[in-house]
Amino acid sequence: MGGGVLPDLGSHVLDLLYYLIGKTQSIFARNTVLYPQRPAPGGGMADITAEDQSLMLVRMEDGSTGVVEVSKIATGMNDELRFEIHGDQGAIRFNLMDPNYLEFYDNTKPEQPLGGERGFTRIEAVQRFPEPGGSFVSPKAPIGWILGHVHCLYHFLQCVHEGKQADPSIRDGAYIQYIMEKAYESDRRSCWVDL
Repeated sequence: MGGGVLPDLGSHVLDLLYYLIGKTQSIFARNTVLYPQRPAPGGGMADITAEDQSLMLVRMEDGSTGVVEVSKIATGMNDELRFEIHGDQGAIRFNLMDPNYLEFYDNTKPEQPLGGERGFTRIEAVQRFPEPGGSFVSPKAPIGWILGHVHCLYHFLQCVHEGKQADPSIRDGAYIQYIMEKAYESDRRSCWVDL
């Protein structure tokens, strides 16, 4: 089993996890192929080995733990990428289907029986990329893939032109590949795997 939703979608989620929280210490993964045989283009049935869903429990180097799910079989989901990070001082959450807002909960705010200042606050996250990405389609337009991709490519080319190290680097990409290989190993062995 392999080569399905984990490298397709999971690579992006694991990269985001790495960027926001840091390195993974260990992982426990279960991968699922929903229908192991499917109709083949030329007729008959084809064996399918690419996973449709990957569920991962992760322990991070900073001591935090989390759950990662990537799926192409989640009914009702479009291009959904959601994350929530909960800490003792607060929490943040984001949903790509409502991309103009990041939600923040400040646990240090006063709490009262009625009212108080606690609760999730929606923070405007409308893109404001510098040139050239920021000049193509108004930055006040709903966030979309195109501006992020334009700026990503511009950043890479600018780093090449200026002789600077691009971020993320090839090393960062290799690290995400390493995490995915450990997730496949965990699934094969049915156990926690240290990185």
